[in-house]
Amino acid sequence: MLPEGDYDFVVDDAGEKESTRGNAMIELQLAIEHDGSRVLVFDHLVFTRNAFWKIDAFRICTGEKLVEGQKVNFEAEDCIDRKGRCHLCIDTYEGKTRNKVNAYLPPPSGGSKPSLVKPKPGEDPRDDLDF
Repeated sequence: MLPEGDYDFVVDDAGEKESTRGNAMIELQLAIEHDGSRVLVFDHLVFTRNAFWKIDAFRICTGEKLVEGQKVNFEAEDCIDRKGRCHLCIDTYEGKTRNKVNAYLPPPSGGSKPSLVKPKPGEDPRDDLDF
């Protein structure tokens, strides 16, 4: 368990899965080196209209430049070995405490900034994405 804060990560593994609600998703295994230890943090990129903001934030965080209106084919194998920076928080659910990705942070180069706040339903106009 890591204290809440910002950390560099590398995607150690990624796999395509189905969420409990039946939506396609990518499960990410983020490896974080901290004080001589290697900690694994799991996160999910769910392919629903209300979660595209998180997928975009991950893509920007790992150096991808987003082009408005561009069709995208984004799969689990595209995530492996990507590097970026994220903000971790500590989450307790059903009596278990774990690290959770609170935000994917934009690269320091000052490129595009991801939306770190979830948009309201209906605000995401990207109906033509191919996932």
